[in-house]
Amino acid sequence: MELSKILIGAMRFKDRDSAVATVRRAIDRGFNYIDTSPCYCRKSEEENSESWVGEAVRHPDYRGKVMVSTKCSPGNGGLLLGDFKGESGFGVRNVKQLDRVFDNSLRRTGLDRFDYYHLWTVHTREQFDEAMKPGGWYKGVKRRKHQWDHLGVTTHADGETIISFLESGVFQAVTLPYNIINTTRRRAIDYALQKGITVIAMNPFAGGFLAADERIREIALRYLMVLDGVHPLIGFESPEEVEYAAWIRDTMDGENRSADDYLKEISTLMNTDEPRCTACGYCLPCPENINIGASLSYYNMVKYLDMREARKAFLDKQWEDGLRLDRCRSCGQCESRCPNKLPVVNIIDEARELLYDRPS
Repeated sequence: MELSKILIGAMRFKDRDSAVATVRRAIDRGFNYIDTSPCYCRKSEEENSESWVGEAVRHPDYRGKVMVSTKCSPGNGGLLLGDFKGESGFGVRNVKQLDRVFDNSLRRTGLDRFDYYHLWTVHTREQFDEAMKPGGWYKGVKRRKHQWDHLGVTTHADGETIISFLESGVFQAVTLPYNIINTTRRRAIDYALQKGITVIAMNPFAGGFLAADERIREIALRYLMVLDGVHPLIGFESPEEVEYAAWIRDTMDGENRSADDYLKEISTLMNTDEPRCTACGYCLPCPENINIGASLSYYNMVKYLDMREARKAFLDKQWEDGLRLDRCRSCGQCESRCPNKLPVVNIIDEARELLYDRPS
């Protein structure tokens, strides 16, 4: 089955009824891949994303039309290795733990196999190496090869680290953050596409705050729609959101615009002549592992578009190493590499004051 352009994210459902209705509407509209996990929407062992997705697709009108993906991780959901939590899929460090989590996911969904199974929340090389060690995560999933079709990796790492994961040759898909205001992982996307690896773009609305403005919401999704080989993963909450995404898809032919056109439009919306970061990524790597372009994209949205939601989204994601602007030591390496000759150190100082609401 060929992957649809738009994919179904299953982490934002409110309850079982709305989840089932939303998933089935999405499948009816031609979206044929679902991304779930053991901990999404988790209220209990019976009420959670995996069980709701399972109910939605275990029907003769739906199972043959959709691919189901779930996942687990050796990490703790953030940047560290985790203690084993079988119910949520974290801290999977050996074959026995992998078997337990995998079997739990099969039981919750009521399926006998998965179309995709992902190595999840591997944001550092340490986490990846832990997964690939003898007797670890990878050994466990290889033993279950009869119960999955494709392996993927889901990560918030920087582009070069993601490329190093893909160089292992193990994965047929990669899920990474990518959107109209954060294009810093473009080189990882290019590498994946060159190798025939499926690219799934999570956070298409930057954690939701891009959807707070109607025009920005539209161009954010249209931007991803024109990128060849990139599949936006949308965390739908309702059938109405599915219809919106289907409308975007169905009206793309009438747009006749390029990715650069959409990037220029969002730049115009900022309505400023001030020199500002465009998240090109050429300043990296940072010795403190800060993704400077990604971090400053939040700053740009707050400063130039007065989107208070961007500040909240930034603070809510301080578990992500790449957004820890408070760790900047003003060493100046980023500024020396900036192709636009921006005063990056000063911009970071201003961003810290605005985003953390305290003097830098």
